[in-house]
Amino acid sequence: MKPQENTTSANPEIKHRLVVPIQTRGNIGKSTEAIARCEWMNQRNVHWKGYDLDSFNRTLSTTYPDDVTFVPASPEPEGEIIKILRCIPEAEVTVIDPSAHMNQTILKAFQMVRFAELAAGAQARVTVLVFPIDEVSDMDDITATVEVLADTVDWVVVRNQAKIPRTKFFDGSEIEEIVRNYGATFLEVPSLLSDTRNHLRSIEVRLDRGLSPAEALKNPAIKIDMAHRLILEDWTREMFRRFDAIASHILPTEPAAKITLPIEPAAKSARKRGAAINVENL
Repeated sequence: MKPQENTTSANPEIKHRLVVPIQTRGNIGKSTEAIARCEWMNQRNVHWKGYDLDSFNRTLSTTYPDDVTFVPASPEPEGEIIKILRCIPEAEVTVIDPSAHMNQTILKAFQMVRFAELAAGAQARVTVLVFPIDEVSDMDDITATVEVLADTVDWVVVRNQAKIPRTKFFDGSEIEEIVRNYGATFLEVPSLLSDTRNHLRSIEVRLDRGLSPAEALKNPAIKIDMAHRLILEDWTREMFRRFDAIASHILPTEPAAKITLPIEPAAKSARKRGAAINVENL
């Protein structure tokens, strides 16, 4: 499988983005990443709309009921995807949170309407998220998706050690080299302490709905434990920093250009052993 030349840099200005994970397996952190990204877009004043196609969990639509439309399962799921594709010009960013095993449905919908051509005409660009995992079937699934879409989309490789501790099958592989040649960027989801995750999950169970980081931190009725609040604040700040770093892959051109990355502080040199001791008194 020979990689094609990446043509992302040759694209005209992007006014609309569709960001969607395309992968068979569930329970790999797709909704967690989507919620954090939507929260980040709210903080960066990006106009976005979401579509929740996960009938089993409905995490995104219960977390953001005003911004996300729940799309129930349909006898013609490709038709539901095509309806969403037609609405992309209505927002700067369109977010789709699909259920597991919808990868072929999404790809078929793209092909049915020749979406790459339609998107180019609307100054839109698709970003596809993939979550490497050490299973042969999943890697074959990712490879097949890359072969179909090639450089017609932008690629973001997401690693979430809380869900997928290792990605040995992907690291240094042929498919990693191919997506890198297509201009892929990489997103490492920072680890959140399991105790804090469980604390937030218990609140979601009590509320019977999803919970965004902003609501957990700002809504006094949530009553999040103070220690977990501090941990979540740090996690959210770091997550936002990492989204800022890949903004050009997940936002249209103009809002991405408004994001300025903070200057990293210079690394401190290692302190020499005994440097703080007054040797004159020895």
